[in-house]
Amino acid sequence: MQNTSSNNTFEILADRKQAIIDAYPTLAAITDSIWVEIINRSHLLEIPEQTEIFSTSTACGNFILMFDGRVRVYQTALDGREITLYRIEPGGMCALSLNSMLQDQPFNAIAVTETPIRALSMPEADFTRLMNNSEVFRNHVVTTLTSRLCESMCLIQTTAFDNLNMRLACMLGSLFERNKTNTLKITHQELAHELGTTREVISRILKQFEKQECIKLSRGSIDIASPEGLEWFSQEHNKPLK
Repeated sequence: MQNTSSNNTFEILADRKQAIIDAYPTLAAITDSIWVEIINRSHLLEIPEQTEIFSTSTACGNFILMFDGRVRVYQTALDGREITLYRIEPGGMCALSLNSMLQDQPFNAIAVTETPIRALSMPEADFTRLMNNSEVFRNHVVTTLTSRLCESMCLIQTTAFDNLNMRLACMLGSLFERNKTNTLKITHQELAHELGTTREVISRILKQFEKQECIKLSRGSIDIASPEGLEWFSQEHNKPLK
C-alpha cells in the first residue's frame, strides 16, 4: 500500500493527464514532482457559455490552462463600442491575466466564454512556484506572452493604419476560410464588436460589398457570392493612399 501511494504522488491524475497532452504537449513533457503535485491539486473547471469570468474591475488570482472551449477577451468604450483583443483556446494562455497576477493589477478587459469551457485553475502561489522551479513551464509562459505581444502590435497597426473596409473584408475572408462554409451565421453587431466600430458603419460597408457582388446579405447571415471579388476588395483597400 505504501508503494502505491508513493507512485501516485508522481503521476498526474487521469482526468487531466490526457487533457494536458492534447492541449499543451510541451508542458506534458514535464515530469518534475512539483509540477505533478500542483497539477493534481489544481481545480478542474467546467463553465457554461456566455459566462463572464474576468472583468475590468477584478484582479486575477488564478492561472488557467484551457483544455476545451473558447473565451473572448475584449474592451469596451464609453459609447458602448467593443473591440476584440484576442481569444483564448485550448493550448493558449491569457496574457492579461498573467499581467494581472504578476503586477497585481486589474484585468483591464472583459473575458467571456463563447462556448462551454473546461480548464484547470491553479492559485497564484502555485503559478509562482512553477515559474521559479520549472524551466520548461517558464519558457512556455514567456513564449506565449511574446506571441500575444506580437498579436497586440498587429491589432494596433491594423486599427490605426488600415482602412476599415479592408479590415472587414479580411475578417470575412478569414471566417469563410476557417469555417469552410459559404454562409456565415453572424450579425452586423457582432462584426462591429470585433472591429471596434458601430453596427451602422458595418452595415454600410457590407452593402458596398454586396453591390460589388462579393457577398449576399440575409438576416443574421452572410453568403459569399464571389471569393475572388472579396479578395480583390481586400487588396484594393490595402493599397497605400496617394
